[in-house]
Amino acid sequence: MSPYFRKNLQIFKSHTKHWKLLGETLSPSIRAETSKSGLPTARYRGATLHSSYDPHKESETFAENVQEGDAVCLYGFGLGYHAETILKKVGPSGFLLVLELNPDILSAALHLRDLGDLLSNDRFRLVFGDDEAEVAAELSEKMELLIQRAGEKKVSIEFHAASYQFIPKRFERLTNALETLLMERRFPAVLGGLESENFSLNREIVRQSPGIRSLADKYKNQTAILCSAGPSLDDALPYLKQLSQETILTCVDTAYPVLCNEGIQPQFVFSLDPQDASFFHFVEHLENPAKLIYTATANARLLHSFQGEKFVAVKESSSHSDKELIKEKGGTKSGGSVSCLGLDCLIQMGCNPILLAGQDCAFSGGMLYSRGVSANDTLLDRTGPQTFHQLQREHALQRKILSTDCGDGKKAFTNQMMHSYQKNLDEIAQFNPNVSIFTLSSHGAALNHVRPLGGISELARVTANQHATGSRKGSRGND
Repeated sequence: MSPYFRKNLQIFKSHTKHWKLLGETLSPSIRAETSKSGLPTARYRGATLHSSYDPHKESETFAENVQEGDAVCLYGFGLGYHAETILKKVGPSGFLLVLELNPDILSAALHLRDLGDLLSNDRFRLVFGDDEAEVAAELSEKMELLIQRAGEKKVSIEFHAASYQFIPKRFERLTNALETLLMERRFPAVLGGLESENFSLNREIVRQSPGIRSLADKYKNQTAILCSAGPSLDDALPYLKQLSQETILTCVDTAYPVLCNEGIQPQFVFSLDPQDASFFHFVEHLENPAKLIYTATANARLLHSFQGEKFVAVKESSSHSDKELIKEKGGTKSGGSVSCLGLDCLIQMGCNPILLAGQDCAFSGGMLYSRGVSANDTLLDRTGPQTFHQLQREHALQRKILSTDCGDGKKAFTNQMMHSYQKNLDEIAQFNPNVSIFTLSSHGAALNHVRPLGGISELARVTANQHATGSRKGSRGND
């Protein structure tokens, strides 16, 4: 037993009656490590819970938008670094409520760090348990307290992504509610304000950057892979390093740290999210030689920090673009999803065939992300308390979940946002019939105009056939 566990547990008992669920030894799924800064960190099932460089500095980045007096509801305790930083920033008039449902992670925190000051703070509450209905009821009760402490301020909802991806499966409905908050990129007025601010801050970078037009047909008839961060990326990872030598390897921002941490070098990475979430994907890899393709309203902090070559693709549907800018730099109609942006840009670049990896658009195997998604993949979302409460109601949860057909003929669950991405990707494929688009996994949602490949041997045949026929016949159509 660690020197911290018994002390932490005594204080922890004041937060929950379920303290006996925590093990007196570390779970076999936890691997304790020491960061380069000397602070303890850990991996859970191979995924990092905190930065391997400096967890404290990472927590300051995570909480940089938190203001004094804020009332914060946070999913994911991790090892407690970001919770401590948030509590410090909200100050004497603020409040922090944390929901953590994984006993292995929570137990690791109590074993590896002295959390006495955090756990004994009267401005801190933690919800933990093993029964979904009971946890939901307690969370609702604690949210009422949080709302009272917030007063006229809105409650902010934050997600520690490294903890979030390991919610136990028995919390299906609560996970669906949280997932809706996490993925919908809701509140256009809020994001619209962020986009306007970013556009203003990005003007000079946009002016200096070459546009996607400069890459038009530069990679004509070359095979490209677009990696997203869905669960099936795990299946592709063992092959991507070799394939990167034979293809144009690209990825979306969420998958970027996964590839980098595996020693896989993408040539291009795509980003369009105006929120600071996108910066977190890059924070430990800002000097990577990958080229960044971004939209003019993408996160300004990322664009000003990224050291590699940058190309802008102007969203044609954006109120911040104009015909002259689109004419000069080149545009994209696919501004809703970063995967759609990536696919559209690769088509403009002349790539053919294009292979989609990790593009599940579904909860494949009950998972949301690749297991390699790390603590840098923190997604910051904010909402008001009324929305959060509505999502706890059973009928709202049921309406958010959809069933979809998979490429292997089976069924999988998805949600409204991922279903819209599925349709958008299919539309792009439909509008470009001369480009062969495949998915490297048959476990995700089926796309009508995208064919799943049966395995790596079939990928080799497709690539060989494309190279053999591309110069004589031009691009192949979809099968």
